[in-house]
Amino acid sequence: MEFLSHKVYQQSGSWYVLDEDFPWDIRQLKLDVFALVGMRTTPVFFCDTCDANQILAYFGEEEEEFLYPINGFYHREKQLVFICAWESYEQVLETLLHELRHDMQYESEHTRPLFYHDNQVYEKKWIEMDARAFAEEKMRQYRK
Repeated sequence: MEFLSHKVYQQSGSWYVLDEDFPWDIRQLKLDVFALVGMRTTPVFFCDTCDANQILAYFGEEEEEFLYPINGFYHREKQLVFICAWESYEQVLETLLHELRHDMQYESEHTRPLFYHDNQVYEKKWIEMDARAFAEEKMRQYRK
């Protein structure tokens, strides 16, 4: 992609690895995810938070502030998933499932308003509890 200022180390469709130390095969990871949730067209970037902010800036979005290390996040306005930690394959898979669940929630006109009007502490928001439960259930299916 022309907006990236550095090398794309792996690419599969709209999934991009921007870190040379990413140890997993992106095509296999994508197959594993799609076997659990079906085909998704949401772009996914495997990168650190600085690169994530470069991508968001390219799309005209403000930078995200990260007060502590994160495994990943879903950017609802641009409908992008960023994965920022990949120590273990199962960690990456679970984070992807969690963030893609947020994309599914945002696609639904019934749950989209919860992204804007739920005043709960983040961890207690319905969308967060639902995404966590969804990822846990899909990981149980994966492990079988």
